[in-house]
Amino acid sequence: MDNRSLIGLALALTLVLLAACGGGTASPGNEYGGGGAPQTTDMPAGGVDRNRLSRELYFYNWSDYINPELLAQFEAEYGVRVIVDTYDSNEDMIAKLRAGNSGYDLVVPSDYAVTIMAAEKLAASLDKNLLPNLVHLDPDLLNQPFDPDNAISAPYFYGITGIAYNVKSFPEGIDTWSAVFDTSAIAAYRGKLSMLDDERETPGAALRYLGHSLNETDPAILRQVEELLIAQKPYLAAYNSADVNRKLASEEYVIAHAWSGSALQARNGLEGEFAGNPDIRFVIPEEGGMIWMDNLVVVANSPGSYTAHVFINFLLDPEVAARNAEWTGYLTPNQDALPLLSEDLQALYAEGFAPDDEVRQRLEWAVRNEQTAVFTDLWTVVKGR
Repeated sequence: MDNRSLIGLALALTLVLLAACGGGTASPGNEYGGGGAPQTTDMPAGGVDRNRLSRELYFYNWSDYINPELLAQFEAEYGVRVIVDTYDSNEDMIAKLRAGNSGYDLVVPSDYAVTIMAAEKLAASLDKNLLPNLVHLDPDLLNQPFDPDNAISAPYFYGITGIAYNVKSFPEGIDTWSAVFDTSAIAAYRGKLSMLDDERETPGAALRYLGHSLNETDPAILRQVEELLIAQKPYLAAYNSADVNRKLASEEYVIAHAWSGSALQARNGLEGEFAGNPDIRFVIPEEGGMIWMDNLVVVANSPGSYTAHVFINFLLDPEVAARNAEWTGYLTPNQDALPLLSEDLQALYAEGFAPDDEVRQRLEWAVRNEQTAVFTDLWTVVKGR
């Protein structure tokens, strides 16, 4: 065999080997495992490097707080299965992360809980180069004091906390916190009333009823709050942050301290979950209430950090955000999603499930600092009685 034949044979063997290694099939041992998604060398449209995507994303979220159709859509588009676990309070979620090795990639802390996560280094910094859809968010809802520059959090939903009630039981309506704190009034619906299982929300409502800021920490005033909550407790069905929507819809509860979106879910129902009740109303009492924001935060040391960023950016797409808001009933911070909301949802917002300018003047954010740590002790005493 002459030199030209040897060269030709070598070239042919090289081409066969190259075809075997780079012909568009996944190489053995890739992060997807055998039979996983194919590896690619080009960055697909949208800037997502599919080689970096995890096979699964572990999402720790509040109950009834994401449209399940969006999880299926994300898996179809990116080949990532989103596994959702739920919690009932910020404190439960933070305790899980503090313990270490939680296994979660993404969580949804409320505003003050973002501050805690930052202080305890429980959150990863956001790579905003991976979040081009941040441009769709309302600038007025960015750079909040709990996370200046949105270094670790992206707004997910926001809402207000007031009273949800059944108009059949309260035909004249409700306009004051006395409807849940005046024992002479609540005796009539004993066992059909609930308060949120939350160390800031429920003491905060009591503080507003007593004429104070929900961030008041004066010991004498907090003793009054403690006494008020202990006096109220025998009349409650439960402290409940998990399924107030369902219990209001079924009329197991006729009145409840509730988040606006949970109240709207009780009114509309959740597709595939439970039917709504057209008699549910929602109000911010004249004494005022809480405004809050829940945020998307990547867990520190998450092995799926890149995938979590891709999922956050997916949720911030205006069309996706609008579909999510339609299903959950909470208020979207995505200003470009607002025109995409249905007329029915916008009518419910105008009815009181979202704040108008007058109501906003009576709303207050919860502050987290060294002084407000006393709410943990207060809540422990109340829950223990």
